[in-house]
Amino acid sequence: MPSPLFCVVGAGMAGGRAAASLRERGFDGRLVLIGEESDPPYERPPLSKSYLTGELPRSKLFLRTPESYLEQAIEWRPLRTVSAINLRQSKLQLADGEPLAFDRLLLATGSRPRTLGVPGSTLAGVATYRTVADADSLRQELEATPQVVVVGGGFLGSELAVAARRCGCRVTVVEAGEALVAPLGPLLSSFCADLHRQAGVELLLGETVARFLGSSRVEEVLLSSGRSLPCDLALICVGAEPNSDLAREAGLETDPGVVVGEHCQTSTETVFAAGDVASWWSRRWQRRLRVEHYDNAHQQGLFVAGAMLGGAAAYDPVPYFWTEQYEALVQQVGIIGGTRESVLRGDPKTGKFSVFYLGGGFLSGCVAVNHFPALAAARRLITAHAGVTEEILGDPTVDLRAWSQKAAEAAGGAEV
Repeated sequence: MPSPLFCVVGAGMAGGRAAASLRERGFDGRLVLIGEESDPPYERPPLSKSYLTGELPRSKLFLRTPESYLEQAIEWRPLRTVSAINLRQSKLQLADGEPLAFDRLLLATGSRPRTLGVPGSTLAGVATYRTVADADSLRQELEATPQVVVVGGGFLGSELAVAARRCGCRVTVVEAGEALVAPLGPLLSSFCADLHRQAGVELLLGETVARFLGSSRVEEVLLSSGRSLPCDLALICVGAEPNSDLAREAGLETDPGVVVGEHCQTSTETVFAAGDVASWWSRRWQRRLRVEHYDNAHQQGLFVAGAMLGGAAAYDPVPYFWTEQYEALVQQVGIIGGTRESVLRGDPKTGKFSVFYLGGGFLSGCVAVNHFPALAAARRLITAHAGVTEEILGDPTVDLRAWSQKAAEAAGGAEV
């Protein structure tokens, strides 16, 4: 009997973790990892932080060395793409014409930056940001201290604004909404906006771009309000969309991510999805989630390897992510959207505080600024589904770490 063939399409964090974990879990069949970039799987968070500013060397980005893939008999195929999936025949068609018949398939195709469909978007100096090649190019651009316009005030846009200011650039952030990093909630949004203004960043909220102007390279950004901004470099950071076209064209359900169950399995039992592209069902939150953050790609990549080998566990993590805004390390666990009540712990003026979000007597999420003990307590309470009150969370005299441990034990949860 021939050895089984497992294919991983997408050599990002989720795909790279899954491939390595398959070997670590004892899979000894043929394993092919297909990636469209020339580099092996690497971590993306440093691209807008320490790697962009030159503090982290390039070698530290990668999950493992190219040699290690050979050592583990992982067939890493760089600069390759898949043009089609034939689910009936369990076969991939690579863009160069090579067919691959698979026994198990993991779609870890990630996401791609959204673009702006306004005049001048194709001018030199107008760029999206996603890959290590983008980071290398931007670092060189920032050395000339250009006037930078960042379009989009979300997590990526705000982090690139931080990096550009640290390089001495004049920076303007143009955000269509009325808040910077709006998903963090109004208090954190205001806090982060103040940090940027104090650092000399001009924030233009409620503004949109009408067009980019310039002869061969961008020289000016015209806003819908009529205001004109001088510009040497425009960074487009208006979100991302999942690379689910391949799955949709094959007949798999998308929403727009690839729809999977709690085992990361699509409606075709031999096909799985993980990372930015996967939309999975969460028992904990009783809803579908698609999370575009490092921690999910890492955890789901590890999990799906077990699922591909027949594991019966359900993927149901407490979402986590972080962003660095100058000297503020902002971390979030859980989910904070909706109409939940919020409770402040600590004083934002000190740069060390947390905001908790509750619903029905249970914690749903927490955002902490330089305040890890509160974050750890929140994760414990959410994981154990332990009840808590606004009074407990907001009382600075309560040792929240110890209290949350007792509450989690009483709820039947283990320490995390």
